[in-house]
Amino acid sequence: MLTTHRCAKALQLTLAVIKPDAVAHPVILEALHQRILENNFIIVRSKDLVWRRQDSEKFYSEHAGRFFYQRLVEFMSSGPMRAYVLAREDAITHWRELMGPTKVFRARYTSPLTIRAQYGLTDTRNTTHGSDSVESAQREISFFFPDFSQETWMEREELGFRKGRMEYNQKKQIHTLPVHS
Repeated sequence: MLTTHRCAKALQLTLAVIKPDAVAHPVILEALHQRILENNFIIVRSKDLVWRRQDSEKFYSEHAGRFFYQRLVEFMSSGPMRAYVLAREDAITHWRELMGPTKVFRARYTSPLTIRAQYGLTDTRNTTHGSDSVESAQREISFFFPDFSQETWMEREELGFRKGRMEYNQKKQIHTLPVHS
C-alpha cells in the first residue's frame, strides 16, 4: 500500500487519461501534454493504447447498469487513448481541478479555463479521465500499467524527484508502448 510517510509534502501519484475524442486530434493531444507539463506534473509513465470493448467494460464495471454505461463503454473502446501516471504534491486534486467538472456544459460556465471546458464535447466525450481518490488512483494505475510498481516508485524514486536530485527530461519520460488491438 502506498503511503506518504516521509513528510507531508511527499509526491502523490494519479492516473490521467486523454480520451479518444482528444487523441483523434494531434494538436489537442499536444496541447494537453503541454498543460500537464506547465502544471508541474512529473510524467512517471505514459503509453498510447486502444481498448477492446471488454477492457472498457472491466474498467467501468462499477457503473454497470447506469444510464450512461453503454455509451461510455463504446466510446472508450472507439479509438486510441493516452494514459499517464502523473506525480506531484496533491496530484489527484490538482489533476481534477485542471480537468474541471465532468459535465462539459457546467465546466464552460463555472470553470472556463479547465481542460473539459475548453476541449470537451459532451459529458461522455469530455476529453479526460482522472482518479478521484488515492484508492482509485492505485487501482486505476495498476489497471493501465500492470508492470509498474507504485510502491517501489514511492520507496526508490519519489524522494529524489521531490528533492530535485533526480534529473529527467520530460521528452524522455514518455514511454509509448505498442497499441493493443
